[in-house]
Amino acid sequence: MYAVIETGGKQVRVQAGEFIQIEKLAGEVGTTITFDKVLFVSNPSESNSEVTIGQPYVSGATVTAEIIAQGRDKKILIIKMKRRKQYRRTQGHRQEQTQLLVTGLTNGASLKTELSAADKKVKLAKFFTNLKPKGPARQTKTLGSRKRMAAAAKTEGAASATAVKKAPAKKTTKAKA
Repeated sequence: MYAVIETGGKQVRVQAGEFIQIEKLAGEVGTTITFDKVLFVSNPSESNSEVTIGQPYVSGATVTAEIIAQGRDKKILIIKMKRRKQYRRTQGHRQEQTQLLVTGLTNGASLKTELSAADKKVKLAKFFTNLKPKGPARQTKTLGSRKRMAAAAKTEGAASATAVKKAPAKKTTKAKA
């Protein structure tokens, strides 16, 4: 049995026991997610095949999946150029993705497909992710940022120093008589 679901503005064909990679969903690794926007359900069998098409969604049909990885996909480079005009712009983008293991399907009526615990364990043992974790944010350089960083380092260094320096004595001026 398989289904077509809608998530992240895209349509994805899913089947129990399958790994899918979609745009990022909120949730931690190990969280179970239920998709109720099911567009199409099919149960191809040798005797008869059942097909259910939603208008726009199949009522009562759900797909359950478990989050197994969160991260960022490989980088895509966007390059703009106009020849003979000295115009070149390069920009990079890494889309955040979620990888899921589809654990069950229901067609909204009586048919249900579930992934057994033993099969799930075997599937997870073979799983390998190509997603990289999101690193810390990088702050862009601004005008005078080096001077501010150097001043901050000096004040931190002075505060942490154990010896306290005394200020030089003030010079006094004597009035001439």
